Amino acid sequence: MSTIPQARLPVPDLPGLLAFVRVAELGSFVRAADALGLSKAAVSKQVSALEDRLGTRLLHRTTRRLSLTEAGQNYLRHAQTAFTEARAAEDAVAGSQREPQGRLRLTVPMTFGLLHVAPHMAPFLARFPQVALDLQLDDRQLDPVREGFDLTIRLGRLPYSSLVARPLAHSRVLLCAAPTYLDRIGRPQRPDDLCGHDCLHFSLAAAGRTWEFRRGGNTMRVALGARLDANSSLALKAAAIAGAGIARIPEFAIADELSSGELEAVIPDWEMPGLDVHAVMPARRYVPAKVRAFAEFLAVAWHATPVLRLTRRRQ
Repeated sequence: MSTIPQARLPVPDLPGLLAFVRVAELGSFVRAADALGLSKAAVSKQVSALEDRLGTRLLHRTTRRLSLTEAGQNYLRHAQTAFTEARAAEDAVAGSQREPQGRLRLTVPMTFGLLHVAPHMAPFLARFPQVALDLQLDDRQLDPVREGFDLTIRLGRLPYSSLVARPLAHSRVLLCAAPTYLDRIGRPQRPDDLCGHDCLHFSLAAAGRTWEFRRGGNTMRVALGARLDANSSLALKAAAIAGAGIARIPEFAIADELSSGELEAVIPDWEMPGLDVHAVMPARRYVPAKVRAFAEFLAVAWHATPVLRLTRRRQ
């Protein structure tokens, strides 16, 4: 009896596939190399080898930008599906592990991360010795899927509807100023009194230079001409303590200064919309044990933090 020889199927170039997906999603060999922990030359070599293997060009390369060819667009669509399924397979195994392990890449807003995430990193690493943390502090609204993050801690409204978000805590937002400033300029009694004051503005605020106030069933919005704009709540706090004006800052960043008297709450009988704190994850069928463990660890730690409440009154 003769045997019909079976054709050997080529083994997919998985490193090249991953490198190409990262380059295409991030739009840069340098950013892809950083995300993969490789050199730019290594990533370029992998993508070139993939193109040679496929016999077609996937990327148009110029000194200023990258763009996908038609073949590259088609390949990316299938490659992303394959990559997602591969991650789901890994997560299925990781989800069944008792002990979380592996590198956890997370991004957190700068001030919040310094004050309420960084202090918990050492205890978490001690509790889970098989996990490594890669923490990126950034106030920009990054796309965790595009940037390759496992977990994102976000404050306020969430811009990505396709992601899985778990509420962890809530913080009030308060107006504050140094008593010396208020003694000199006066203490506003109503939100519209702020028009006569020097206001300090967080430049990344979603609502722009408009502050919203609520009391009972009434809502008031005040448009401000701020004398100081900054993209850091810590910078605004320092300016407020120095007497530069009135700042709108989350309670989690100024609780100590309010207690010590360095800062004083302004118009405390009017409430400002607070900030929900979410753990945001890519929408996968299985959440890795390392991600679940870190989110749970933070939730438990914040439960003992008065300025991070786990329950809140609906805004």
